[in-house]
Amino acid sequence: MNDVPVDITKYGNKSYVRAVMGTQFDDMPPYVEYIRRAGEEVPQTAAERGTHHPANKPLPYEYYLDAKYVPEEVEKIWKKKWQVACREEDIPNVGDRVAYDVGPLSFLVIRSDENTFKAFWNSCRHRARRLCGDKPESGDLVQCPFHAWSYDLEGKLVWVPRQEEFPAATPELFSLRPVLCDTWGGNVFINPDLDAISLAESLGVMPQHFADCPQEDRYTATRIKKKVKINWKSGLEAFLEGYHVLTTHPSGMPIFGSTYTQNDCWDDGKASVSRLITPALIPDGWVQGEVTPRLSLDLFCNTYGLPTPPADRGETLADARAYAAEKTIDMHREQSGVDFTGRSISYLVDMHQWFSFPAFFPWWGEGLSWWYNFTPLGDSPDECVMEIRWLRPLAKGAERPPVPETVWIDFDQQGRDFPITGQVGYIMDEDMENMEEVHKGMKAADPAVARPILASEQEVRIRHFHEAYMKAMGIAG
Repeated sequence: MNDVPVDITKYGNKSYVRAVMGTQFDDMPPYVEYIRRAGEEVPQTAAERGTHHPANKPLPYEYYLDAKYVPEEVEKIWKKKWQVACREEDIPNVGDRVAYDVGPLSFLVIRSDENTFKAFWNSCRHRARRLCGDKPESGDLVQCPFHAWSYDLEGKLVWVPRQEEFPAATPELFSLRPVLCDTWGGNVFINPDLDAISLAESLGVMPQHFADCPQEDRYTATRIKKKVKINWKSGLEAFLEGYHVLTTHPSGMPIFGSTYTQNDCWDDGKASVSRLITPALIPDGWVQGEVTPRLSLDLFCNTYGLPTPPADRGETLADARAYAAEKTIDMHREQSGVDFTGRSISYLVDMHQWFSFPAFFPWWGEGLSWWYNFTPLGDSPDECVMEIRWLRPLAKGAERPPVPETVWIDFDQQGRDFPITGQVGYIMDEDMENMEEVHKGMKAADPAVARPILASEQEVRIRHFHEAYMKAMGIAG
């Protein structure tokens, strides 16, 4: 990577924030309008704006803190909603299987044949021993390690030791209990509610927006699971807005224009999905008078490992974005053999982050090709797991690399302590510095005012999440 000699530590510190207090943005158009004004091609998916305007009914803090709501969430959300359990490459061969744990629940996800996935409650019908543990397993039978009760890859009970002592244990009555299982974009989803709507209905407009960015044509380059001492809801809410960039991600402000972030929500009564788009190489509104296009380009290339621009490139914002897109195409062609020639600059460098209720974040394009998922940990309202994947494009016909070993980061550890996490781990650390303090602050709030106040636009996706959560839980609001 290049070494750009610039002091970015001044942004985001207390003295800098104090200096910009009182700043007002009279003309801060959302992403699509800004790109149009710049004369740049706007991808059709970005131009299609959200149609839903959520009610402003913020969720009281008690729903993040009180353990009495955990069983209710299990019954009304985790037993009722489609949720991503793994990716197809996690179980590449017939007979491969993994456990998907969410709160106190556990499910067994298995590749039952080359193109079929099945999921079951991860519990032996004999005496409930988990059939699949914390590490991936494989084999042509699912055999309980406790007493060897055995099931085939379709979940059918095929052998009981000393069958004569269990006359009622027939395959018809004692096979594994199934849950719904379906796939989209290389992701395997489960839903314990056998009467639920289809996965396609639950994803709404999202699949059509990803049609030109197929997630199944990607592989997991890095996989991280971070334990966090915070409720799963406030954990994911930190990633539903760009409002926190000023003080949380100051190093990104010369590169990414969070103040131009576009937020869109869609909700048809079945699917609850949303999206944000943040432009790259457009300095944040807070620093726009201090950062030239060339400096933004230098920092972008330094961050992404692209070649140092020649002296005559990056004099204008348009040329800075064009150079970054050109070199991004070159990088992918050299590293993976995938040719993105002809794709929009937006696709190549900007951040397009999607969310599907209750907890799944896929990303569109190459600007940041990440994937997030949040799950509660056990029965505690005070702990969750954030899963992060870096999904890289896979050339047509290329052999899919094996999934790397998961990097587990414990409660008191940081991503920067694990060099393999790279940029992902560093940005994650910046977010984590606030997350546990948010949880503590909720407990410290005056009960008379123990609920947030949310911005009308910059935090509209949190408002949408609260609306979907309250609907699922049957909360009047």
